Amino acid sequence: MKAVSLWTTRAIFAAALIAFSTLPTSAFADRDDDAKSARKDHRSEGLVLTNARIYTMDGSNRVVDEVLVKDGRFVEVGKKVDRAGRVPVIDARGRTVIPGIIDAHVHVVLVGNRPGWHTPMEHVFTIPDAITAYQARVADVPPGDFITTIGPISAMQFAEQRLPTLAQLDVVGRPVYIQAAQGGTRANSAARAWFMANAPGVNVADSGAVTGPALQALRSQLLTPETRKRTAFGALQYFASLGITTHRDAGAFHSELPSNGIANENTYTMHFPFLALQRERNMPARLRIDFLHQDSANDPTLPTLAPRLRNSFPFFGDDWLRTGGIGEFTGGGVNGLRAIAAAGWRGEDHSLNLSSFLSLVNNRQIVHDEMVAAGNPDGISKLRWVISHVPQVTEAAVNQFKAMGGGLLVGWGPTRTGTNIGPAYRTLFDNGIPLGYHSDGGDITVINPWLNFYTMITGRNLRGDLVNDGQQITRWETLWLATAANKWFIWEDDVGSIEVGNHADFVVLDRDLFSVADAEIPRIRSVLTVIGGKIVHDAGMLQVR
Repeated sequence: MKAVSLWTTRAIFAAALIAFSTLPTSAFADRDDDAKSARKDHRSEGLVLTNARIYTMDGSNRVVDEVLVKDGRFVEVGKKVDRAGRVPVIDARGRTVIPGIIDAHVHVVLVGNRPGWHTPMEHVFTIPDAITAYQARVADVPPGDFITTIGPISAMQFAEQRLPTLAQLDVVGRPVYIQAAQGGTRANSAARAWFMANAPGVNVADSGAVTGPALQALRSQLLTPETRKRTAFGALQYFASLGITTHRDAGAFHSELPSNGIANENTYTMHFPFLALQRERNMPARLRIDFLHQDSANDPTLPTLAPRLRNSFPFFGDDWLRTGGIGEFTGGGVNGLRAIAAAGWRGEDHSLNLSSFLSLVNNRQIVHDEMVAAGNPDGISKLRWVISHVPQVTEAAVNQFKAMGGGLLVGWGPTRTGTNIGPAYRTLFDNGIPLGYHSDGGDITVINPWLNFYTMITGRNLRGDLVNDGQQITRWETLWLATAANKWFIWEDDVGSIEVGNHADFVVLDRDLFSVADAEIPRIRSVLTVIGGKIVHDAGMLQVR
């Protein structure tokens, strides 16, 4: 494998400037025009989905049989739709259909910047199945090139409760490197030989366990603009096969140069591969970008946050890729919150325990009260600020934040251990505060929504331990949080439900969420995923007539 030189930050920005300066004006002229976009995708003729059990998640919670899609939007939703004009018809064969899933806080941009031929593996549940999946991947991978899985895999998802060994990975026939969201690292003999030749500080034991800066070495030597774009496309496409049609990305820890940290990337350049896909009109899912900042509360100049607020725009872009707010960390403490509020941006911080939740709520109260005292009666109440994860809360603090117009994101926990670990799904759902679903996956946990849904519905982690007894919610409530409820969190009303006028985002499932045994929920996948009327995943199980 030929090593490539590291992209420096200066070189990246220079290349980007040249690329943007040489693009014709017409490349941007119709970026926000849905009708023109539809014509480019050859989908203005529309399609009909029939013989389905379609959970619309609309205001009436209708379940219907058919939908008609034209120009990327639903134009009829009901039992008998107009089929005039030689409209292609997809027979769902009685399958369950849901709106496209919205993950309102995820780290898919990190996944899209992984080195090697990255291969997410959150859909397999035994080591033999994982090996088979890696062997199938070999057909795409040139000899000597790395197959990697960095983030979207967890030891707990496997029946064996561990990752594959070096010997098991040797049958793949390519260098393999695994760094799990949870469960350690593994490599095979071919990868060990590469590390010995190219990164002497990395050691691979006979078991396959890896120590040393392996990820940093792979990033330094394997990443190029083209490999990043390939991986970005593959990541969005993979999760579309699991039903996710919209990702709200929550950023990364900033590293100017390649880092060994799984949650680290250059936050000023990591979006470039996704921007490239968007320019080519080749996004296989919708992406919403938030900007993570970690300025010190003791530095009133807000060295990174202040320039962001001055020079960027929230909610700027098109239906496929758009900027969002500040988060998963706002940075700068109360001073940072003041600046975000003054600029009119959405802000989000995460909470890992009760003390952090109480502190976050109280800091927001300070800013809210200051704005009211200064003559703005709304304070922060119209900015839809968010606190995510929330494993521990009090009813009083939840109500306090609700009174400020805040919302909470939950869904975190399928790989966690312990008892009563939260979030308090049942309590928070019944409270009435704006509540939505997120995975927080891609670096420290899994993204696959069905693994997360399993925990929300059963109270059990992927090993089967009862970790959140008494806080389970129903299957319908779980799906609602991941679809219609998340409209609030991404500030978009025309996704998340199957209604006339909305973007035609829907997923045909391979089994019925509402009737399968609990143990089958993690195994649910999409047989057909449609985004804006465009088929982005097709397992070949349905026919068009």
